[in-house]
Amino acid sequence: MNKLICIAIVLTALLLPLWAQNTASNLVSIDAGTHINEAIQVLDYYCLRETTKRLLNMSTFSDPIGLPISNLPWRTALELIALRHNLVITEGPGLIALNNPAPRVTGSPAAAAKQDSMINNKQVRIKSIALVADRGYMRSLGIDWSTLFDGKVDIDAGFSGAQNVAGDLFNVTGTGTTSIGSARVEVSTLLRTIETNQKGTIIAQPVIMVNSGSKGFIQVGQDISVKTVDEAGNTTDEFFATGVIMDVTPTVVEVNGQELIHLKISIERSSGTPGEVSTIINKSLSSTEVLLYDGEETVIAGLYDTDELRSRGGIPFLKDLPWWVFGIRYLTGYTKYERKERELMIMIQAEVVENALNRQRRAIEASRQNSEPN
Repeated sequence: MNKLICIAIVLTALLLPLWAQNTASNLVSIDAGTHINEAIQVLDYYCLRETTKRLLNMSTFSDPIGLPISNLPWRTALELIALRHNLVITEGPGLIALNNPAPRVTGSPAAAAKQDSMINNKQVRIKSIALVADRGYMRSLGIDWSTLFDGKVDIDAGFSGAQNVAGDLFNVTGTGTTSIGSARVEVSTLLRTIETNQKGTIIAQPVIMVNSGSKGFIQVGQDISVKTVDEAGNTTDEFFATGVIMDVTPTVVEVNGQELIHLKISIERSSGTPGEVSTIINKSLSSTEVLLYDGEETVIAGLYDTDELRSRGGIPFLKDLPWWVFGIRYLTGYTKYERKERELMIMIQAEVVENALNRQRRAIEASRQNSEPN
């Protein structure tokens, strides 16, 4: 036992100086005036011996390290140099490198200019009404949409058949007459008359606020999916937007001190019909560019579609018997097909609105005035 203790003491006395020498050999000292590339060469020796990786300077920094390093591990010395000169230490397969930090893109001049432009730009409030009405009834009213002004439109009841529809319209306006001739009618009254007679329906009345120069989008409908097969034979669903779709891009322009609104409008009415092979999308599309003053209205009409209605008439129960029951259904009933044409009209009103900062200032000022005692 004593012999083992003596052997352990002897081995400790022999290995301790070697461990101390090896520990001291991992500490580096570099003068503050040493160039960065020379300092990297010194640290590379220790890095390669400890990690088997090469140490490289891949940054744009090419000056003296600027701080004294005295008896520090090589990794600590490298981190101090990187911290002093705002560099980044990256590791990859077979190397450790000093790199420049990633640039910040959020504070770029272009992004700041775009943000300021969005904040200071005026906005445009767009009100629209989408009406689907029977085409024959609309023609019988003799509406001239080109005369739309200040919420009123001209109608011409001076033709055959107008007496059937003019009565209700003139009574609603309060004129108390059904005489044939021209008249100027409020659009709201006209729409109410069409709905009352069940000749049309207002399908949407969206109101959106759009930044000047930006694009606004409205969809009243649904997205339908169409199954497609890619080159690999996989079946995927591709979605298409249907219904009443409106894209509008308003731009506020100033002419001789007056603000005008340039509107770029695209209106689509579409619907999907499943077929034996694929889905058929029926589409009516209209696009235009108009120049309006603040608060002016315009209308887009002429988007037609046709509905084919099938109805069965005759003696109840007997008319619906199968054909093989002695053919009674053909003697007691009949099938009627009706084609009904409908027209889509979009009425749009645009008005200029102050930017958000100005609206906030006015709201704060109004709140302050209301809170002051009288």
